[in-house]
Amino acid sequence: MFDRYAKSMGGRILGTVKPGQAILTIALLWSFALNAQEPAQAVIGKLNEKEAAAKKLLLEGIKNPEKIDERPPNVVFILADDLGYADTGAYGSKSIPTPHIDALARSGVRFTDAYVTASSCSPSRAGLMSGRYQQRFGFEFNTSGAAITQRLGRGLDPAAVTLADVLQRGGYSTGMSGKWHLGTRDHFHPRSRGFDEFFGFLAGAHSYLPSKRKEPVYSSILRDRKTVKEPAYLTDAIARETVRFIARHKDEPFFAYVAFNAVHTPIEASKKYLDRFPGVGNARQKAYNAMTSALDDAVGAILAALKKHKLENNTLVIFLNDNGGPVYTRVQSNGRLRLGKLFLFEGGIRVPMIISWPGKLEPGGVYGKPVSSLDVFPTVCAAAGIQLPPELKLDGADLLPYLTGKNESSPHEALFWSNGPNRAVRLGKWKLVKAGEHSWLFDLEKDPGEKTNLAKQKPGILEKLEKALLQWQKEMKPPAWPSKPNRRKVEIDGVAWEMNI
Repeated sequence: MFDRYAKSMGGRILGTVKPGQAILTIALLWSFALNAQEPAQAVIGKLNEKEAAAKKLLLEGIKNPEKIDERPPNVVFILADDLGYADTGAYGSKSIPTPHIDALARSGVRFTDAYVTASSCSPSRAGLMSGRYQQRFGFEFNTSGAAITQRLGRGLDPAAVTLADVLQRGGYSTGMSGKWHLGTRDHFHPRSRGFDEFFGFLAGAHSYLPSKRKEPVYSSILRDRKTVKEPAYLTDAIARETVRFIARHKDEPFFAYVAFNAVHTPIEASKKYLDRFPGVGNARQKAYNAMTSALDDAVGAILAALKKHKLENNTLVIFLNDNGGPVYTRVQSNGRLRLGKLFLFEGGIRVPMIISWPGKLEPGGVYGKPVSSLDVFPTVCAAAGIQLPPELKLDGADLLPYLTGKNESSPHEALFWSNGPNRAVRLGKWKLVKAGEHSWLFDLEKDPGEKTNLAKQKPGILEKLEKALLQWQKEMKPPAWPSKPNRRKVEIDGVAWEMNI
């Protein structure tokens, strides 16, 4: 059977899709929502004196690594953007060679059931940077376009402690290259959130090619807080800056957060990478394949820098994607997973994830239990020997005991998602997805493509997951700002799904 998938302006059907496929476009919906006028809402300002003192006290409770002979490991956290689940060789791609990402997977642990906390860029980053469900800060939706984000003062609550805050406090040199997307005003800037150095852009998207027009600061490429003219293809530039950061700090523990905007739109590639795919006739697909190849080269350059400075055996490297590959681009592949970015089905929230730490984690490992981007924060801190105060109340788990076999249970009893009227929970093998009052229930062990709705056949399990979801929602804050107005609805299995971006 076919799902009626996309219904747009004036009731026009954009297309149909079989469950598990991601071949249709909702570009009209996307662009319409991006350009809609935003309602007013309270600006998230700087911390007041009392709030700043409370955060300072919390950070002072973070204990530095114990004095040991061994230098704490460096940490390189690589984040891809909108990458299709099945668009690297390590995750099944046969059409896009990704030798460096594949080698990273062979050197460490590849995760089959890794999740992010949102199916869109900005809230997902809020969760991974804070180690807490972003709904605890009211960060449920994207911050919107750069101008609106700046004007309305949206971003990650300044009271939130970031992973960079903690590592900086723990004696690490901290640097970021790439896409921030957690606020554009100065108190949201990476240099205000624990990073010693920053190269990149603050908003949610940027051209990969040199800009031909003057851009406002909040949309510009920045070095720290100063605008720069970047002549290189942006993926190459982000890798270059990371390689230089590693060289500058090779003699001390460092944290490099490398947040590529690749392969987010716009779909743009330089000739160097386009020439690698002469046999691909579709120009858009060719450009996407080239972008992915550039991303892989960038990963390779960073790994080569570690090897050059003889740091590879004392560096924890994490590779992750921020959300599922979108279907509206018509070029990403999420393999057998259903739908993609903007949806809470598997294609929107299950992502590639790799952790490599030579000498600590066995190479060639595959981990099949559910893990979350929330786990990056506590795992990195545990590897660094940093003791976190209980008042921090992270939602993630330290994955090291699970990856080394010291703990054979699951890192999480349940994982949760919320996007306006759309919600989801995974508990063991069971996954509940809700759109308003409609429920889908899937057995992901037997049905990872989410083709068979078992809600009517398994009422007891359905009730258990709904109760868990309701209890979680009671602990979260209401959204700090609304999703984009003029929320369009698409139809999935005959049910309306409201697009909350």
